[in-house]
Parts: sequence; structure tokens; C-alpha cells
Amino acid sequence: MNSSKFLKALNLQSNTTPPVWFMRQAGRYLPEYQEIRKNYTNFLDMCKQPETCAELALQPIDRYGLDASILFSDILTIPDAFNLGLAFHEGEGPKFSNPISSAEDINHLDAFDVNTLDYVFKAVEETKKLLPKDLPLIGFCGSPWTLAAYSIEGGGSKDFYKTKSFMKHHPAELQKFLEILSNACYEYLRQQVLSGVNAIQIFDSWADLLSETDLEIYSLQYSKMLTQLLKTDPVTSNIPIILFEKAPNKKIIDFAYEDLSCISLHWQEDILTISNELSGRFAIQGNLNPKVLLETDQSIYEEVKKICTIMKEYPGYIFNLGHGITPDIDPEKVKIMIDAIRE
Repeated sequence: MNSSKFLKALNLQSNTTPPVWFMRQAGRYLPEYQEIRKNYTNFLDMCKQPETCAELALQPIDRYGLDASILFSDILTIPDAFNLGLAFHEGEGPKFSNPISSAEDINHLDAFDVNTLDYVFKAVEETKKLLPKDLPLIGFCGSPWTLAAYSIEGGGSKDFYKTKSFMKHHPAELQKFLEILSNACYEYLRQQVLSGVNAIQIFDSWADLLSETDLEIYSLQYSKMLTQLLKTDPVTSNIPIILFEKAPNKKIIDFAYEDLSCISLHWQEDILTISNELSGRFAIQGNLNPKVLLETDQSIYEEVKKICTIMKEYPGYIFNLGHGITPDIDPEKVKIMIDAIRE
């Protein structure tokens, strides 16, 4: 792994060209993914097949020669382990048949048993068998806040009205739930590391739901609790941690705290300003708008060049999208982007 450009960047070492991987790099935009996906009516059933997950994780590596692979799984495996009745059916987002609907539901939650997620750890092991020896594997989880939002809302939502109402009327119980989720995330990530992942990313996918004050109380506080648990455990203390905050109502530099190795930027963030603030302290990952990949080859080249020019001298830069890749992207446009980065 000493030759990994991705791990070098996480350790604030310079590379002649930035390493590149991207969020949701294995997924619906790839025809080879669709060939496998059509064999499953419920996405979660597919996620519970370790050999299939390994095959899916390798698809973008084989196609593009990326600098890191990411575990093929879903951020909602932990709520599923709490028996909230998670399912993903074709053409729909996640749905919980047994969401958190009252404060009493939190008091009566099943105890978290990390062994119920054994299929994820087997997927890590199977993926590591197939990956080139010098290619790192990223493990991940949803942030405690993001997992709580989905668990209370019962799925995705435009406004997360139920979650916001629960936060207003049951703040103490919500914080109790967030603490339970923080500990579950820690156990989950610890076992991913024992199974072979080389870095960790925490996805705070619903950071943008919260005001600046609530972001500190309900999100950042628990992400910090999680990373502190990881950094004080000998098993996970040396594993780099990346934090992705989706369009938070707070300056991103205020999210940069000592347990993190890297800040992954949403596409709305100003990478120039933030890189000036964080230089020499944190790696930076990001942050091309995925919608650029719907434009002309020349536009893609120019937008990539802008970011690469800004970050050319930054020790610890990783090229990525500023959000997950969307299903409407032509795989050939992704290749244009990668070729431009490496040029």
C-alpha cells in the first residue's frame, strides 16, 4: 500500500497527479451494474450477497483504473439491523415499514448486534481478494444524524417534516437515539477495519436539513463522538477518516477537527477558499458538480482543469465529485473526466 496515491494524499503527501475515485462509482449509470441489478427485486437483497458486492465494487476499477475502491453496500444497513423493516424496491428509494414514530420506540429498540451485519464484513473480505494488492478499499457509514433522519422519516423526503417535528418535540430522546447510533457506527466501522478496509468515509447526507445551531447539537457532536471512539481504539486508531457534509449551513472549515484526515467537499463549496484555510492540516477531496458530466467533453475538460489548477500544489488532494454520480451519466463522460485529471 506504500505506493497508493490515495493513501499518500490522506497522509498529506504530494502526488504528481491527484488520485481519483468518486462517490457512487459502482452503480446505476454502468450497464454492467444494470445486468446484475435486474436479478434482484429488492436492492438490499443484492447488498446481502458478498460475492455480488465484490463484483460490483470491481466494475468501475476494471473500467477506469481508479485509485481507490469503495465497499459496495448502503448507509442504511445499521437501521436495518435495528429491525426497522428496511426495503428498496425497483424505482423507489428506501422505505421503512417499522420506522421510529414515538419516543417510546427509542426506549424499546433492540440492542445493536454487529454480527447481524456479517454480510457486509464478508463483502469487504471478498472485495479485498479481487482488488489489486496496492489498491486501497474505503469502508463507510452514514453519520448518526443521517441514519436517524431516515429512521424517523421512514425513508427519503423533500422536507423531512416528521424528523423535524420529532426533533422539536422529543429532543432528549432524539439525542439518546443519536448516541445509540454513534456506538453502532463505531462497532460497524471497527469490524470493517478488521475485515480489511484501509480508510473510512462518513456520509452526513442530510446535514443540509439542520440550522447552524442544530447542526452542532444533532450532527457534528455525534460525528465527533464516533471519530473519537475510532481514534482511541488500537484497532482503528491509524485508519484515515474522511467526512462528507452535504451543503451544511455552517462554514466547512468549522467541521475540520483533529480526528479527521480529510474533508470531502460538496460541489457548492468554494474549494479555493477552503484549501487556503486547511492547507497543511487536512487532505481535501472533491468537488466537481456531477451535473458537469452531462455537458460537452470540452466543458468537462475545462471544469476539471479549473479544480486541478487550484489544487495543483496542495499536499493531500484527492479528486472526487461533490456528490454521488447520478444514473443519467454516460460512462464515457466519466472517462473524459478521468483522462482530463490525469493529463
